[in-house]
Amino acid sequence: MTKKQTVLVALLRQPHMERPTEMRSDPFWEFGSFGLTGCHKTNLMHPKKVHELTGARIAFVQGGDAGFKLVHLTPPVTPIPYSDRSEIRWTATEDASPMPFRYEQAPFIISTEGVSDVPEIVSIFENVRRNGWMGRFASKFRTRREPLPDACARQLIRVWNARTRKAKPGDFARIYTDALPYNPPKTDFNRRETYDQMLAKAIAG
Repeated sequence: MTKKQTVLVALLRQPHMERPTEMRSDPFWEFGSFGLTGCHKTNLMHPKKVHELTGARIAFVQGGDAGFKLVHLTPPVTPIPYSDRSEIRWTATEDASPMPFRYEQAPFIISTEGVSDVPEIVSIFENVRRNGWMGRFASKFRTRREPLPDACARQLIRVWNARTRKAKPGDFARIYTDALPYNPPKTDFNRRETYDQMLAKAIAG
């Protein structure tokens, strides 16, 4: 019998082009870390509830002009609560790239035309009262903390495994901005320094 795996969706926002200092540094794929910016601290990464994510896998979904795409699925994560935010960490496995897919190469969660590589997930949001598939998905998953239903989680994992098995090296992000639908106003070229600074700030509270 296949061991049950808990999967939750983390919806990643698109870069704000009107902010000159916007870098969209988090997630820190290279270091297996997410959450230090505090963007999800009121829902998925709430410090008083983040312990519930222990051992879960996080499906990172990135929106863009083509639709919402599954850019990364983590191994089981370890949550670390701080005073005003939380972090989750994971260790990349030997048979998988630590970097996410490039946005254009990632499997569809839902396209602007309603096409999905994970059909089971569509039933969760198809009846949401919002215009368009993008609006329905965003409305349902922007603040969602509930794991995906078992059948949906299993299908998502199968799709991810199949896509990674047939992937070419160039399908994965070379730098973190490759996983975004377009480049932010500013690129973070000092990822380790940025991560260390954010981590120190979170620990200091």
